[in-house]
Amino acid sequence: MSENNSGGPMRWDEHARGGAGGWVRASDGRTGPPDEPAPDPDPDSGRRTVPKKYVLLAVGGGLAVAAVVLVVAHTVRPSAPDAAHSAGPSSSSSPSVALSGSTETDPQPSGPPTASAEEQATAVDELLERSESDRQQVIDAVNAVEACASDGTVAAAGQALNEAAVRREGLITDLAALDVGELASGSLAAGSLRTGWQHSADADRAFADWADDAQGCSPGAVPRTSSYRRGVRSSELATGAKEEFLAHWTPIAASYGLPERDTAEL
Repeated sequence: MSENNSGGPMRWDEHARGGAGGWVRASDGRTGPPDEPAPDPDPDSGRRTVPKKYVLLAVGGGLAVAAVVLVVAHTVRPSAPDAAHSAGPSSSSSPSVALSGSTETDPQPSGPPTASAEEQATAVDELLERSESDRQQVIDAVNAVEACASDGTVAAAGQALNEAAVRREGLITDLAALDVGELASGSLAAGSLRTGWQHSADADRAFADWADDAQGCSPGAVPRTSSYRRGVRSSELATGAKEEFLAHWTPIAASYGLPERDTAEL
């Protein structure tokens, strides 16, 4: 409805026309509720408008902050192996830990226990017993060469003497394998006995060579060759070394109830 300027401005009166409402002149004497302000077509028109450039800056700054937070979080976050390690040993790592512990605490395997002094002395005496068993065979072989009954007996004597030398060298090897560290003067005794047996082996071989020299001899007329003289000299050296051995060995044998021996038995 258009406004009539001749009659003054028009206003809407909700009480006009029997409560149905209608336009009335502003000068109309009717009374009614004051005019309500027309609704504001833009409810936010009263607010302060922020320029778009500031809005864009704020949004961009927020995105930048978010990106920095993500980068920092990724940097300080522990990797999977580190996280698993910091979380404590897992069941899968327990075997390796136990193995490491056993390696450090388990005793190392040791060698055979050291023999007692009595056991060491008994072992040496057993070698002396073996040496004594060869003594008579050597004496018999030397006498057979001296008698020169036949070429056959002389040759057999030479073979027996060589075999005796091999057994003497076997005694030396077995003596070197014995532990005599628990015996008083054990190392000195063993050293002297080893020297004596070596001289005896040299004497056996020298007399075996003498048997070869005696082939074709006549009974009671066997020549005293250089081999014979070498055998005699080696026998003398063997006797001196065995006497030195007995000086150390006799007190040991008495301490453990072992038989006494002399140079002839060795």
